[in-house]
Amino acid sequence: MTDQHLTPNYIVGVIVLGILIVGFALLVVAITRPFARHLPKSLVAHYVPPPGSVVQHGLALRADRTVLAATIVQLAVQKKVRVLAPRGSHGPVAIEARPGASFGPDERFFLQALRPPMNSKRKRRRYVRALANIGIHVNAPEEAPDISFLTGKGAFRGYQRRALSDYFDSVRRQMKQNGLARKFTMSVHLYVLSLLILALIVGGGIFALGAFMNGDVVGGSVAILTTAGVFGVLTIAPPPMMLFTPRGQELRRHLSGLRDYVRLAEQDRLRMLQSPQGALRTPAGALTPGGRALGLRERPTAGDAVAQSGLDRYVLIERMLPYAVLFRCEREWQKEFEYLGNADVTIQNLRALGSTLKVTMAILQTLAIIVQVFRIIGLVASLFGGGRQ
Repeated sequence: MTDQHLTPNYIVGVIVLGILIVGFALLVVAITRPFARHLPKSLVAHYVPPPGSVVQHGLALRADRTVLAATIVQLAVQKKVRVLAPRGSHGPVAIEARPGASFGPDERFFLQALRPPMNSKRKRRRYVRALANIGIHVNAPEEAPDISFLTGKGAFRGYQRRALSDYFDSVRRQMKQNGLARKFTMSVHLYVLSLLILALIVGGGIFALGAFMNGDVVGGSVAILTTAGVFGVLTIAPPPMMLFTPRGQELRRHLSGLRDYVRLAEQDRLRMLQSPQGALRTPAGALTPGGRALGLRERPTAGDAVAQSGLDRYVLIERMLPYAVLFRCEREWQKEFEYLGNADVTIQNLRALGSTLKVTMAILQTLAIIVQVFRIIGLVASLFGGGRQ
């Protein structure tokens, strides 16, 4: 009789404990997200990106989970790659390097992080099968175009996570060496959440095993769901946050002004470009400082001023599309993506690409922090072990 009364109370207690643990994890995220999203306020709207790469700017914005999509969009509008995405919601997403395209060292590092070397028969067979799924039939990877898969069987997730982690670490080191960020990176919130996950994995695993062995399916399921819930919270937590120097804060202030421009309605953006302060050329056709910063040609290449204005706006749109992705304004910039037309980047492709890479980055950051926590625990254990000897 007592056992019949204890079992429901026991299960309710486990459920309440699980809610409290997940609630604590959400509280940690709620405290850190406003700090992560804060940008110094810019006095003016900028339409010219600051010096540096889109990857550096994404990390300066703490937009780690959109920077992959933004980088690929930049390569696409530069006609260096094209995005291969399904028409529907199913099917692999891949990028193909255009033949003859010239890539810089950082761009090559980035593309190599998406496609592992085919140094085993298993990888080669898997890659060839993935190519066949998108209609490319070859006998060996060497016969195929330079295609890197982001989803599907051709996406080597384990390799991509390690290689992309190394890639972003190298960019962060460059930013610190260039005096944009301080050496210390704030990751306290991620360590707290990771330790919570580890405690749940150990304690919840023992409890779930005992519950299942005693026939208590509900209690065991609650323990598993609680662990999964905290892991899910970790994927929406802010990424490791770099602390910026005064020079880095100035870069972030410029990016804040760029965000203001990207968020303007289309008619407001056009009005800004027609103003004396925002024009890309003078009435006589000479370049303004903004036009020179965008890299426009000194001599007009169109037959009249109206056509030249269209070409100049095309250059501006190409420069700004990756930042529309960084600032999560793809929907607002839908007309601009359609305006490009032949850049192999459509809103449909971009949504498939963005959702894929956000999940990839979230999992990458989660696993990286958990591995670091394991290393710290191992280091502490070794120190105690050494002390006993």
